[in-house]
Amino acid sequence: MFEMFAEMANGIIRNMYYAIFDLNTTAVLLEPNGKINYIWRNIASLEKYILNLSIDDIITVGEPSAECLRQAMEDDGTVEAIRDVSTGESMIILGLPIHTQNSGVLGVLGFFAPLDTGNIGYVRGILKITVGALEGQWKALEYKKDYDSMYQKFLGAMETVPLGTIVTDGELVVNHVNDATVKIFDIEKEEILGEDIDIFLNAGGVFHRILESDKDAIDEEMIFHFRGGELKCEVLTTHLTSAARGKKEGLVIKLKNTKYIQTYKQSKNEMKAQFHFEDIQGTSDELREAVRLGKIAARSMSNVLILGESGTGKELFAQAIHNHSLRQEGPFVAVNCGAMTSSLIESELFGYEKGAFTGASKDGKMGKFEQADGGTLFLDEVGDMPLQDQVNLLRVLQNKEVVRVGGSRTIKINVRIIAATNRDIEALVREKKFRSDLYYRLNVFSLNVPSLAERKADIFQLTDYFIKRYNIILGKEVKGISSEVKTIFLNHSWPGNIRELENVVERAINVTRTNTIGPEDLPQNMQTRTLRQEQPLELDEGSVCSKLQQVEKKAIIEALKKSGGNVSKASEYIGLGRRSMYRRLELYQIDPILYKK
Repeated sequence: MFEMFAEMANGIIRNMYYAIFDLNTTAVLLEPNGKINYIWRNIASLEKYILNLSIDDIITVGEPSAECLRQAMEDDGTVEAIRDVSTGESMIILGLPIHTQNSGVLGVLGFFAPLDTGNIGYVRGILKITVGALEGQWKALEYKKDYDSMYQKFLGAMETVPLGTIVTDGELVVNHVNDATVKIFDIEKEEILGEDIDIFLNAGGVFHRILESDKDAIDEEMIFHFRGGELKCEVLTTHLTSAARGKKEGLVIKLKNTKYIQTYKQSKNEMKAQFHFEDIQGTSDELREAVRLGKIAARSMSNVLILGESGTGKELFAQAIHNHSLRQEGPFVAVNCGAMTSSLIESELFGYEKGAFTGASKDGKMGKFEQADGGTLFLDEVGDMPLQDQVNLLRVLQNKEVVRVGGSRTIKINVRIIAATNRDIEALVREKKFRSDLYYRLNVFSLNVPSLAERKADIFQLTDYFIKRYNIILGKEVKGISSEVKTIFLNHSWPGNIRELENVVERAINVTRTNTIGPEDLPQNMQTRTLRQEQPLELDEGSVCSKLQQVEKKAIIEALKKSGGNVSKASEYIGLGRRSMYRRLELYQIDPILYKK
């Protein structure tokens, strides 16, 4: 932040320096920690007035007497000090704090000059004016940043509601419409932008009368005679006024069209994300970090790239991001790019016109981009997309419009992209198998979903979740898994991740003859890898078992955290007997007391 401020401040301070120019003066801009960001001085200064200052130094290192400038930050006030430079001559040091929008101290403007009592008042005035100008310019930039952020959120929200929204200026000239407005009137945005809304909709001057009055329309039914037909809408208006000038700045017009809302709701119900962040099972640190980043991504309007092994739950994260975002009321459309041929990807993503190719529907077909308009398009396994389709996808992302296969008409789209892959996409870029420009378009915000091997502390919570789920689906009453199975699960590498765990649990519930899943209910490959639970272990970093030992140690610590240091409960969580648990605690030098709540 300070670098941006310093770049803006340079010209203003330079002009101040010229205004009070003296061969022997020096001005400095200090960062909050007292570091010198910039220096303005004259190389022809007398030696006694040349200060031993360098950019990036702390001010008091080169000039010990300048401690008062740091005091200006700490006390948040103007400071002055006088320093003797030679017999009968002195130098004055002035410092003024520079404030941010919220009145915090952003830095200090410092000034060193020969003491001239007849000139000091003038210098003080120039410094105050300069600091005022710096604060004003910076606050303007901060306000603009806040405004831009809020305005983008406002636009994002506008695009995901089924109400037509039109924003006008004080002359009722349209300066913004949302996608719903375009669809209600079957127009292009360019046709309505810049037009007088009353004239464009043949509204008989109704909006001019509303603007001039102090009364808004509330769910008032209006019929617009538009392009040879009638269009009925319920209208709600809001006056935009300037509090400072008391002037009417325009209208926000909301249009509710029953036919469009029915179409919208049908589309929304057919293409709706089911999962939320609350549905993501697990409490491990690795998973919590992924969820934290996912929530940040949801608040953003940028494209997201989700990375992770197959079966880790990338689509679950994609749906949660959509449902947590401003586009949650819009559709969520998913496409598996790795399961389709090149020609099929093109027709699926962009749609096609009737008769575009042999076997095409006689009515044509809307593509996934059009279906996702106003919402989110999830491109799963995007790393498997052929190069030619990558070119077409990049063009859509750049132009925000699609052309159907066999057609020529451009269709504007407003879609947020969430892409996912289990491939090493950076390696694909280096090998020229994935376009770098597309990668940078998609990878605005990246998120890595941890593998089950990285979050083994979550295995038993996930297992309980799947048991409850498949008990309902399969009509069973399985209570849990045996301690032997817990050990097997803990030591299994889970190459298929959560999908593999779910399949294993579903199979076991199907085949078990008791209400507890035992080793005999697991797939054969997992049974043969069973580790003997009671075998004494020695923690040897160089042994082949060291990795498993580290995993087991981590799982024990997570269980102790979860149980609040209760060894018995921690033993149950990970399927170890109490004796075995105490042997592990001694082996791994873990003190349960450290985890008591």
